[in-house]
Amino acid sequence: MLRPDGLRLIVTGHDDASKVLGAEHFSRSEVRNGYRIARRIPAVLNKLYCWCGCENRGEHRSNLQCFEDRMAEDCQVCLGTAEIAYDMTRKGVTDAAQIQAAVDVHWGPNR
Repeated sequence: MLRPDGLRLIVTGHDDASKVLGAEHFSRSEVRNGYRIARRIPAVLNKLYCWCGCENRGEHRSNLQCFEDRMAEDCQVCLGTAEIAYDMTRKGVTDAAQIQAAVDVHWGPNR
């Protein structure tokens, strides 16, 4: 459900990269890139809902947490969400609600 602030989750926990796995643990370049992104923009990813479904298992609350274990390694949704966020932040978008809206268009249930 979309909140009044345009986000889909209540931001909790840490918003730094201290728990993100290092890219060197992975062999595929697209996976390494995703984990590098998570280390570059952790505060942004912590605000984004990830449509991968991991929250249904009670494991994660945000896209950032998908990179704190190996969840994102084999998940195009996790990786794609991080890539959208990184591309938008590089273009100067700082509003997490705008980034979430772009993620929703690409990965949300109405795609």
